Amino acid sequence: MPAFSCAGEAEQTLARDFPPQSIRTVDSANAALALVPSARAEINERMQREKADCYDRFLISSCLSDVRSRDRKASKLVRQIEVEANALLRKERAAERDRAVAERELRAAEQRAQALSITGATRDAEPSEDAPQPDDSRR
Repeated sequence: MPAFSCAGEAEQTLARDFPPQSIRTVDSANAALALVPSARAEINERMQREKADCYDRFLISSCLSDVRSRDRKASKLVRQIEVEANALLRKERAAERDRAVAERELRAAEQRAQALSITGATRDAEPSEDAPQPDDSRR
């Protein structure tokens, strides 16, 4: 077995496909999040293999420390991508909620404008020709 690598295939793929600040669309965020579980699984499997290999060495604690350090670096890389993707999705959901609220407020304002106001000047105004006239025949 060759010397331990600093990064495995899964996190290298994530880092190559999604460099920092590159997640700008919902589709790319979803794609990144879809790769995160497999990257984490690979990191865990690699860590377990490397830890088992450490027990065959003379300096076990130093080897285990190196394994933990590589695990932290790989996990940090995956976590950064996950955080960036989740932040974009959260921002997009907030923007969608804001758009929905603005649309509801606009529709409510339009409905209020179309509704016949019965207060103030409208009530006291002269009746229009189209408005029904009171029937004077009852007197």
